[in-house]
Amino acid sequence: MKKARIILALIALSAIWMATMSFRAQRRQLSNLFYRTTGVFSQNGASRVLTYAGEAPYRTFQTDTWELAVNPGKPVYTGTTQSTTTIGGAFYFITVVTGSPWPTWLGIYDDNGQ
Repeated sequence: MKKARIILALIALSAIWMATMSFRAQRRQLSNLFYRTTGVFSQNGASRVLTYAGEAPYRTFQTDTWELAVNPGKPVYTGTTQSTTTIGGAFYFITVVTGSPWPTWLGIYDDNGQ
């Protein structure tokens, strides 16, 4: 009976810890990062070169207490927005990067394929 209480107490403490970490991540707007990339888009026989947002293999938060920050080598951003453009007379929806680059001193962490 005593072992069961200890195990239940550990489960409850873990749940409280995870809820606290999740709340902190939401409040600080911790998220995956994006980078600017360029590509050729074609539609209705016309093509354009567009700069759009690609998901970078980096994030703004640690998943392990011993994880060290990395330097991605190019600017990464947290904000994206949907935009429209016309290619060949038809509308085309594209996701573009918004805002300023995420500062490296705040920490950029490798996604580790997660």
